[in-house]
Amino acid sequence: MAFKQQATRGPGLWRPASRIAAIAGVALYASASIAQPASNAEIILLVGKGEKRPTEQAAWSAATVNEKVSAGSFVRTLVNSQMGLYLPDRTQIRLNQNSQLQIKTVADSAQFTQTQLQLNSGRAWSQAKPQTAPAGGGNSADARVIIQTPTATMGVRGTDWEIEVGPNGETQLVVLSGVVDISNERGALSIGAGEAAVARAGAAPVRLVLVNPSSRVQWVSSWKPQPRRWAGGDAARHAQAIAQIEAGDYAAAIAQLQPASRTDASAALLLADVHIQQGDVAGAVEVLRPHATSNTKGRVAALMARAMARQDQLAQARAVIAQALVQSPASIELLLADGELAAIDGDAAASRRAYNAALAIEPRNAQAWYGIGLIESERENVGPARIALNEALRNDASLSQASAELAATEAFAGNLEASRQLLEALVAREPDNYVARTSLGVYQLKSGRPAQALDDFLKAGLIEPRYARAWLYTGVAHYQLGDTKRALEAFDKAAKLDPHDPVPYVYESNVLTDALDYGAAIEAARNAQARMPFLKSLNQVASDQKGSANLGASLANFGMQEWAGYYANQAASPYWGGSHLFLADRYTGKFTRNSELFQGFLTDPTAFGASSRKSSLVPAPGHYGRVDVMAETGDWRQANASATLNGLSTASVPMAYYFSGDAAGANATSNDSTARARNFTLGLGAKPRHDIGIFAFATDSTLNGKLRDATLTDDRLDQGEQRLDLGLNFKLTPTNQFWIKAGSGHQDSNVNGLIYSPSSAAALNAAFKTTVIPAAGTLDEFSAGIRQRDLQFRHAFDLGAAEWSWGAERSRLNRNGRLVTTFTPVIIDSAEQFALRQSDVWGSMRYRLSGGHELQADAFYQRARINRSDANALLATGVATPLASSATVGLQDTSEWNPRLGAKFQLAPLQSVRFAIQRWRRPASVGTLSPVDTSGIAVNDRLATPSGLYRRARAQFDGEIGASTFAQAYIDRERVDNGLAGQRSPVSDFELTQLESLRDRPDVFSARSELEETPRFVEGKVASFGLAVNHLLGKSASVSLKYVNRDAKQTGTLAGLAVPFIPRHYAQAGVQWSLPGRWLVGASAIYRSERFRDDRNTVLLDSGVSFGGTLYWETADKRQSVQAIAENLLTRKSAGRSTEPHFVLRYSYNFDMR
Repeated sequence: MAFKQQATRGPGLWRPASRIAAIAGVALYASASIAQPASNAEIILLVGKGEKRPTEQAAWSAATVNEKVSAGSFVRTLVNSQMGLYLPDRTQIRLNQNSQLQIKTVADSAQFTQTQLQLNSGRAWSQAKPQTAPAGGGNSADARVIIQTPTATMGVRGTDWEIEVGPNGETQLVVLSGVVDISNERGALSIGAGEAAVARAGAAPVRLVLVNPSSRVQWVSSWKPQPRRWAGGDAARHAQAIAQIEAGDYAAAIAQLQPASRTDASAALLLADVHIQQGDVAGAVEVLRPHATSNTKGRVAALMARAMARQDQLAQARAVIAQALVQSPASIELLLADGELAAIDGDAAASRRAYNAALAIEPRNAQAWYGIGLIESERENVGPARIALNEALRNDASLSQASAELAATEAFAGNLEASRQLLEALVAREPDNYVARTSLGVYQLKSGRPAQALDDFLKAGLIEPRYARAWLYTGVAHYQLGDTKRALEAFDKAAKLDPHDPVPYVYESNVLTDALDYGAAIEAARNAQARMPFLKSLNQVASDQKGSANLGASLANFGMQEWAGYYANQAASPYWGGSHLFLADRYTGKFTRNSELFQGFLTDPTAFGASSRKSSLVPAPGHYGRVDVMAETGDWRQANASATLNGLSTASVPMAYYFSGDAAGANATSNDSTARARNFTLGLGAKPRHDIGIFAFATDSTLNGKLRDATLTDDRLDQGEQRLDLGLNFKLTPTNQFWIKAGSGHQDSNVNGLIYSPSSAAALNAAFKTTVIPAAGTLDEFSAGIRQRDLQFRHAFDLGAAEWSWGAERSRLNRNGRLVTTFTPVIIDSAEQFALRQSDVWGSMRYRLSGGHELQADAFYQRARINRSDANALLATGVATPLASSATVGLQDTSEWNPRLGAKFQLAPLQSVRFAIQRWRRPASVGTLSPVDTSGIAVNDRLATPSGLYRRARAQFDGEIGASTFAQAYIDRERVDNGLAGQRSPVSDFELTQLESLRDRPDVFSARSELEETPRFVEGKVASFGLAVNHLLGKSASVSLKYVNRDAKQTGTLAGLAVPFIPRHYAQAGVQWSLPGRWLVGASAIYRSERFRDDRNTVLLDSGVSFGGTLYWETADKRQSVQAIAENLLTRKSAGRSTEPHFVLRYSYNFDMR
């Protein structure tokens, strides 16, 4: 026994023991009424021979796999045999050899009825759902599973334990995870993880401390002896022992092989193979060690290394293989073991090399083909995986692992029906194929049946408890069924079984983020981030419209935007939609934001269908709805109601939809203006094949109003905007993809009515040397129209350590406007026409160096042609000939190479310095498929207008300082030349900025811009440096601090004047709390020094502080939420773009329609 020493002795307490015994007695008397056909246990696994009998008096009969065992029955295993039982309450029982178990009562998973088991002899390993009685359904402290032995009664609260009953009835309990209460008439103890207890007749249970708990249950595995493989050319000499092993008569085989194993390497191999199957892994290693240098073509080293890996001695195992390969470089067995161990160690490149080396020697080796197929399948490289796995089956049709993995590949690819047919046939043929059962569970998850999926995963875990994939998806199924605690336990188990895989931590972070437990979610995200170099694929991680599956989501939701952005960039991938969608919310400029949104929806067109209530963790079918009601006051008092319907269907072709409609009514705070707005959004996405994604996105918005302010005294406003974008994504492989997108849109605005402008009247009177022109006039026409079209293409692929991408884009922008006002007897007529045609051809290369360093080089060949004409006329009413007129025509034609260079130097695992040099001419499109960042530093689209030339040099440090603090510091130099697009005109100066709040309602959890409004100017330069600190105050509070110093001056004709809306000093402080009861509370303060609204610096905005706060609450099921927001609480009215405080109250209700 691996016990250390006696630690404590249970006191002679009768109360706990009496409770468990009483429960057991009641359940025993009720067993006849509880036992129903639907509550039968099922034999999932049978190694060797097992038997059953319905009563204690009945004769034993042979048991078979898939057979049902009713309550009251007995089962037993014979010598060198094992049996696995799966109960309806999802308890898993594994019996070792010479064990006898009575199933007294069987609970139902949907009801609180206890499972009663009695282990009369032998050894059993078990896992049980740690569920207690629900409210109103019994004593909440009552355990769900009771196990009796001759000397003890155990109440199980979970999760993973082993019991052994000796010949004298002595009971040994080992708890690997969870808590088990053990008691008898002498006393009681609660035994926790890593502890053990012994109960003997006439004595209270005694607590023991384990030295190596996992060594107790190494017999619980799916290892199948392969005697002919390990005997090699000596198979004929050991024919009798091989026959005994194949017949399951392991005792006879061991007796025959034991004497010869000391001197005969082949006998030692056969014996070690059986020892591993029996759970004596250490014994197997000791049997093989004397023969490590024997001439067995590497078989001894290969088997010994596999045994060592099962003892968690992976580094030593790989060293054994490396040493043996020096002696036997052409050994197939050594190369296969090398590939297998490298894959376990997360070294996919070394694993591929080993398998390819084996195929170079033996091209028809099925195991090598299977190894390559497994690597490609785990990375969802569907085409190569199919080729390799089919080749494995062609060379060995009995290789069931290859069949199971091929079915898993089809499930991951979305070919659910093909996967189901393969898997059901395979499980019927091989009930103990745990890979097939796991894949069948994945199929059930993707078909929207999490309960059935969980059964399959738990059955797989009963057969092979060390299979990380089964544990990973067990957690997913538990979470979809609402059992968060078990989900987190399963993810923890998966992470321990595959310590390099970041996905268990990704899922854990998502679950904790859903629970608003941001501190714990951030810790899980940090663990995932540290393992991202070993990532196989994130395509099975479900993303929503905001990319919430990203590692930075918990940081962003907790108000730490810089930290979130760093995580997002560290894990950024052009091949995963969730990466783009999350980055979109980190950007504050519309161009960069739209660029990432389009790429995200193109890459993952089914993200439209994700639930907005909680994550499903993996893509799963469902139909959802959301209703929002909002009241808001600021410049306008408005009420808004919106409804959203979305969902995902996987019945034939995975297809997602998203429809949103909202309507708002508003009244101006300072005058009698009114407005009504409506917005409709439609998104469609489909994946007709695993390698093809189709995307369509359409919007239709209208805004109608009556304006009554000091200037527009009685005017009608009509504004309409429509847009349509279509796209296609084609995947040659997961890391070799094509994107195509086409889009068009237009916006039209019209205002007419009355106008009052003393400044215009004064200017006209002065010009005509009169005083008769009145200040009151008519706005005969204000019309503004924008037409935009674009066609874009991108190809990205990985080649070695480099990520290459290239593409081409064409975009067009036409802007027309006219302003006609009459101040009797004078008419002022101004018109503007602006046309931009731009074409870009570009290439980009990111090269990943060892140590996390990265270099980037981009080259853009951009051609832009601009035509702009402005016409102004002064007319007298009733006279066709202008009194005065002027017209200007501008032409700008450029053709240039615009390079970008970047570098990232990793100072520590989560600390880096980035450098970027950027030269970019902004295209006419609303977004681009080309990269918008250089080494994680995005272009600043808030300064450059379409066709504007943007130049920058920036150095930036980002890094974690300990586990709870993140710091960012940068120095930045920017120059902008907007050319003809930045020039002012009477048409462009006519703005309706007070309506921005009606047109654009940003999500409160999105990153906020430091600029109140996009500045409009012709050319200028900005020199800045900034500091930011994000800090976790425990797990329930966070603080964010930021300071930016900018020197922003215009150049050219307005040289020396300040760039609009950019303050010299900007400081922000925020704090956010996550409180019990699912409350979030936030407070912020923002300081801006004085700045100007316009490029001529005529309208000053004073310095001052703006305070804000957020209060959020949601129900435990996340169906309902309430949010209150206060912003723009100014210390000085003249310090803000708007003088009015901004308040929002929003109620949301989420519902499922499936």
